[in-house]
Amino acid sequence: MDTLAIVLSIIVGYQLRVFLDDSFANTFGHSLSMYLEFPLIYITTLSMLAYEGIYTKRYDFWHETRQIIKALILSFILVLAFLAMTKSIQEYSRATIIFIFACMMLIIPLLKIVTKKLLYHMGLWQRPASVYGNDPFVTKEIFDNYYLGYTESDKDKEKTVFINSVDTDVEKLHKLIAEKTKKSDEVIFIPLINEYDLTQSTIYQLSNTRTNLIVYKNRLKSKYREIIHITFNYLLAILLLPILLPIIGIIAILIKRESPGPVFFAHMRVGKQGKLIPTLKFRSMYQDAQDRLEKLLETDPPIREEWEKNFKLKNDPRVTKIGAILRKTSLDELPQIFNVLRGEMNFVGPRPVIQQELEQYYKDDAEYYFMVKPGITGLWQVSGRSDTDYDFRVETDKWYVSNWSLWLDIVILLKTVKVVLKRDGAY
Repeated sequence: MDTLAIVLSIIVGYQLRVFLDDSFANTFGHSLSMYLEFPLIYITTLSMLAYEGIYTKRYDFWHETRQIIKALILSFILVLAFLAMTKSIQEYSRATIIFIFACMMLIIPLLKIVTKKLLYHMGLWQRPASVYGNDPFVTKEIFDNYYLGYTESDKDKEKTVFINSVDTDVEKLHKLIAEKTKKSDEVIFIPLINEYDLTQSTIYQLSNTRTNLIVYKNRLKSKYREIIHITFNYLLAILLLPILLPIIGIIAILIKRESPGPVFFAHMRVGKQGKLIPTLKFRSMYQDAQDRLEKLLETDPPIREEWEKNFKLKNDPRVTKIGAILRKTSLDELPQIFNVLRGEMNFVGPRPVIQQELEQYYKDDAEYYFMVKPGITGLWQVSGRSDTDYDFRVETDKWYVSNWSLWLDIVILLKTVKVVLKRDGAY
C-alpha cells in the first residue's frame, strides 16, 4: 500500500508541476515515466519507513505520522544527495521531486487510515491483548483505536499485555511485569511518572549498573526551537489572514445588524510572564451584559454556583442570537489572529485566563502558565473541552507546557478543526 501511495504521489506531484507550467514536459523533456521509473524514490522511502519502525511497531496515528514525515525528509535528502553526487541533478526537476515528497506526506498517512480500518474489520489487523490497571479511559483508548489494532482477549491468549503503573503498588508491579514478560510476546507499561512525554527522549544504559538512563529535555529552553515556534505562528497567521479577513468582515456586519455596540470585545487576560494582554473576540453579548450577570448572580443560586465553578454559563441569557452561533462554532475567537500577529498569543497554548482564575485554580502551578504565551486553542480544548472540570484543565495546561513540541502544536491544530466541525460544546 505504501508503494501504491508512492506511485500516486509521483503522479499527483508531476501533474502539479505541469499545472504550474504547461510547457514543462515539452520544453524540458520531463515525462511522467521518468519519475515513475526512478527506483531510488521507492527504495529510500520504503527503507526509511522501515527504519522508523513503521512495519514493525504499532503506533498511534499521530505518532506514526510524525515518524512517516521524519522518514520522508530523510528519504528526500538522500535522493537529492544521490542526484548531486552522480551529477544527474539537471536531468530531474527539483520542484517536481519536492511536490512528490510533499504529496507523500499527505497520501501515505491517509492511505494507512483506510488500509488499517479495512484490515481491522477483515480480522487481519488484530492482536489479542489485555490491560492491567484501573483507568477505564486508557483501556477504552487502546481497544477502541482500530489504528492500533488491539482486541480484548482472555488472559491465557493474550499476545500483548498493557500495564498501567499509575496508582499501583511497586512490589506488585515488579511481580506482574516479571510474570507477564515470561508468558506474553510483549509487555507495554505506562511509567509510574506519566506527566512527561518520553517519545522524543533518549534512553541509554549504564552497563555496570544495569540501569537505564532517560534523558528528558525542556524544549522551551532551546533558543532555536523558540525561534522556530515564533516563526511558525507568524507565518501561519500571515497565510490565514487573506482567508479569514472576508469571514471577519461578514461576521462584523451581522453583529452590527442584530444589536448596537462595538463589533469586537477586548478582555484583559494574563499572558506570558504575567503580563496583561487585551484578548480580542467578537462581541457575542448584549452591551449591558455585566449588569445582567450581576443580577443573575444575586437572584439565581444555581447560576451563581455554575459561574463560581467554571467562570462561564452553559446557557447564558446574556448572549445574542448571532453570538450563540459564534460561540457554538468557536468563530467568536477569530479576531485573536490579530493577537498572534501582535506577538501576544500563539495559535496553541493554555487558554488566556484572568488573575482570579490563576489564584483560585492554578495556584502553585501558575508558574507553568507564565512560561508560554496563551493560545487560541489548546490541548485542553481537544481533550474534552468544556465538558471537563477546571482541575483537568490545569493539569492539561501543565502537561502541555512540560512537553511542548512543534509537532504537538500541529496535532492540536488539526484536532481543533475536527472538534469545531463536530461542534461538541464551546471553548
